[in-house]
Amino acid sequence: MATPETAHGHNKLSAEEIGKRFLKLIEGLQSRQDLSLDRVQDVTGLTLEPSESGSFFGHSQTLDDGWSYTFTFIPESPLIKNGVGLDFNRANDRSSEMTPVCTIDFEHYRNALKSMGFVESPVHGEIGQIDEWRYYRGDITLSIIPQNAVPGEAGRLCVKSIGTLN
Repeated sequence: MATPETAHGHNKLSAEEIGKRFLKLIEGLQSRQDLSLDRVQDVTGLTLEPSESGSFFGHSQTLDDGWSYTFTFIPESPLIKNGVGLDFNRANDRSSEMTPVCTIDFEHYRNALKSMGFVESPVHGEIGQIDEWRYYRGDITLSIIPQNAVPGEAGRLCVKSIGTLN
């Protein structure tokens, strides 16, 4: 996948701005059928490039402190519903402090989704911890993978990834 570093020739998008644009996209959906490559690009302002296999479209951008994000759109196929995802990553370090990309945190995403009419449900892991939060509205199911802003410390939660589930 090509990874353009700018959105339609504009300045790079911050973690906060891409998060807000993701939420704006979700807010405008009545159903999964409303998702299209054109709509995703129009609402987010991103140019999504096809993957080598052509199975998805994406945009990656580097951020400060070694972080990056990847925004993906998956078109519908016989086995997969159309969907979108936003992931924050730090090269070679999956448990880094997320403060640099946590300007809008889990509570912001949570409150925004609840105000859009989504119903939330935690998904617990083997020892009772919350591994993810799922949000349901109509035929749209979203998953949020939270992570502590500072690994190993309770307190502020950030969003490691958010996206639709099949």
